[in-house]
Order: sequence, then structure tokens, then C-alpha cells
Amino acid sequence: MSLLLVRDASKLLEAIDVDTFAEDERLPYWAELWPSAIALARWTLETPGIRGQKVLELGCGVGLVGITAARAGGAVTMTDYEDDALLFARYNVATNVRAPLPVVRHLDWRTPDGIGTYDVILGADIVYERRNFNPLLGLFRRALSPAGYVMMTEPDRSIGRDFFVAAAAEGFLLERRTTTVARRNRSVTVTCTLVRDGGTRGRGGA
Repeated sequence: MSLLLVRDASKLLEAIDVDTFAEDERLPYWAELWPSAIALARWTLETPGIRGQKVLELGCGVGLVGITAARAGGAVTMTDYEDDALLFARYNVATNVRAPLPVVRHLDWRTPDGIGTYDVILGADIVYERRNFNPLLGLFRRALSPAGYVMMTEPDRSIGRDFFVAAAAEGFLLERRTTTVARRNRSVTVTCTLVRDGGTRGRGGA
């Protein structure tokens, strides 16, 4: 596999103007190939249950996870909030996936109208902001098929742990394990969390 990557993500940080950041606190997280994405891509290739499933990727970035899910036989829709990320994802899909190609589209978790339902939702390192907890959990409920599940990977940040506490309070069922990824001459521990809708709202629900 050959991915087109951003040569120097720090240049994107330098180019952010104050008004753009103030609008939505938008940072170019998408431009980095994070260990969590590598772990999730590996999981898609090792999981026979992906083949033939409708798969939604959230925060696709440069496209690694969606590409591996498509190669594993999933019918994949890759999404991101950032238009630049979608440009990279489309290029990388075109150069790494044979037909049928994944759908690559914009998605705002706060307004996911028309997103459809999926058997599997994938998200690598997507929990950065507490204000996104409720939109993300709402999207899970809207987009998961009745027997569907979410697989999320993240480097065990405190914000990630808080998100899963909120998910459990809302009635989601969680299964967690850890794996390691070698990245830039160091070993990174990544937490993999399987999320299912328990069918009931917790005390925090409506």
C-alpha cells in the first residue's frame, strides 16, 4: 500500500487563521497517520466479519482505515469534517483500492442527516473534544443497525476514558483490550474498544 501523506503537518498548523480556529476550534488532526489508525487498520484486516458488511468510518483522515476495510471486503463509506482530508482520502482510495471503491464524503456529527445505517462503524483517535460526546453518541444510535457495533481505537487519553464513561452511562456496552503499534522507533499502546448499543438509555439519557 502506498499512501499520499502530508509532508509536514506543522505547516498546516502555522497556516490556520484565527477566524477559522475560532469558528470551530479546527485543527489538522487529519494530517497525521496516528498509531490508533494503524491499529484499527490492522484490526480490519484480521477480522473476518468485515467482509460483506456496510462499514462507516468516522474521521477518515488520509484514508488508511477505510482502505483496509474495503480491501477486507466491506462496503465502505469514509467520512471526515475537513475538506482537505477528503482530498487526500479520495486520492489514496483511487490508488489503493480496486472497484467497488468506497464512498468518500463530508460528515458533520452534529447534523448527520441522510447518513443511513451500518453494520460496523470505525473510528481511530476521534475523541478530542468533550463537546463532541453527545453528537458522537447520537450518531452511533442513528447510524448503527440493530446488530451493529462500533470499533474505536485511541491512545488511552483521559478524554477518551471520559467518553467511554459517558457511553456506558447512556446504555452502551463496552469491551476493551489493548494492543501495541511500532511507530517512529517507539512502541505505542493503543486501546481498542468495541461499542454496542445496549438498547436502553442510562441516567444521562433523555
